[in-house]
Amino acid sequence: MFNHPLSHRPATLLCCLALLFSCGNQEKSQQQEVLLEASPDATTINISFTAQVPQDLSANATPQQLVQFAWEEFIALTWKSSYNEDGKRDHPDTSWNWSRYTDAYPDLLVWETYAHRTELRPADDQMQAFDMAPRYSFINPPQPANASASFTLFNNLDENNEIGSCNLYAHYSAEGKTNTVVYQAKTNRDEYEYIRSNYPTKAQLLAATSKTLDNITKLKEYYPGATSTCNCPAAEGVVCLPCGGAAVPGSTGATYDGAIEIKTAWRKLTAADDPAEFFVRKAIYYEKDPNGTITYNNGDFALIGIHIIHKTQNYPGFVFATWEHVGVEGDDMAYELLDGSGNIVENYPRFHEIPAVVQQANAAVHAQMKALNPNTIWQNYRLVGVQGAPSDDSTSFSYFLANYVIESDPTLADFHGSSIGDPFDGKPNLLASGQRLFNMGGCKGCHGVAQITLGTDFSFLLDTVGKPVPSPDILGPLPATTVPSAKLRSLIAATKK
Repeated sequence: MFNHPLSHRPATLLCCLALLFSCGNQEKSQQQEVLLEASPDATTINISFTAQVPQDLSANATPQQLVQFAWEEFIALTWKSSYNEDGKRDHPDTSWNWSRYTDAYPDLLVWETYAHRTELRPADDQMQAFDMAPRYSFINPPQPANASASFTLFNNLDENNEIGSCNLYAHYSAEGKTNTVVYQAKTNRDEYEYIRSNYPTKAQLLAATSKTLDNITKLKEYYPGATSTCNCPAAEGVVCLPCGGAAVPGSTGATYDGAIEIKTAWRKLTAADDPAEFFVRKAIYYEKDPNGTITYNNGDFALIGIHIIHKTQNYPGFVFATWEHVGVEGDDMAYELLDGSGNIVENYPRFHEIPAVVQQANAAVHAQMKALNPNTIWQNYRLVGVQGAPSDDSTSFSYFLANYVIESDPTLADFHGSSIGDPFDGKPNLLASGQRLFNMGGCKGCHGVAQITLGTDFSFLLDTVGKPVPSPDILGPLPATTVPSAKLRSLIAATKK
């Protein structure tokens, strides 16, 4: 039974992030309810600080175990990359560790070397070897703003809105619409190589997602007789992204880390900000020149939000986890709806509070971090929540998972609908647990829409809605809108049931 704790207002927007999903019969139907009092497990959490990505966790994981898994994958993904030493992307420098190096953060992180969405879905239909230097491919290639602008930096901030639902601005009272929050989406080696090995062209991937969707619609499974969405038979021609802990076909004892997608949110710093409190990188951003040509340039941006989604054997519908900078609610954020109304809401409320068990665990993890490295920047970033097994119970742990700067408006922050055009209808939005349909809220429910309406194993990187990417989004200032955004209209049409 759907049990909504808040009244919500109607909307015609969309929901989602830009990441992954899948499902399988190993998932449990419900998670435990959020702990309202202090949890001894949460306050005594002791995570491992290692470079190894955790591949899976118990199928019956408690909220505390989900939180521990999330923080341990965060530690692994923010480990120092070995790329500058050996040219390997998605690979840690095992000579580095938290206690030996006391800088605020390394010069290049593992997740930064993941493949950008335009590398996964290049406009020229030519996926390159994963370890090659970044090559960003748009249908309409941007031009350099000046001779010194690099187009090979690892951070490529090519999205300026929350999937067509709203634009987001920081320090709105002082700066208006000039400090736009921008985003990027990336994927790890396991997902990238799965697509490159099986469906490297747009036509091949479309055929596979279409077949997957047809099977889901007719059979409520990815292929006839399916018992899992891990290591589906190649002959079935469907999309089954790799699961953490599953055997790598043809190998001797090797197992997958699992498909991982990451989405990050960034903004420019101002005189009101202390740069020492943020993870800051030089990144690629985009503007229009006086002739209307989109150009690329480089500038410093501060990280303010992080999504990590991870497919595993016990959670083939992905584990969804999200972090944000601890100061986001004090940064005078404002979202501008892209439904045609142009309404701007400043200092908007968080729709669903961070669960107590997560807040307690954050304090414990931050204490561990500071004991190893008092200078670490990650003490300024907090986990918001984690979604594991799907549930129809809206009071279950992290049911309405949303990030303050990635899902800001009601449509995204309160999603529990069957499609992008119907974000609040409470109808089924994902398939799991042996042909069972669920109505899941938050990130997981939104990505479930990609599974049951697009056939993409819950990934919004694998559909054909604006992919390959026509052109990068510009940093701003952004014009007012009088009609729903093209991205929103396209997603509503594509996910209409």
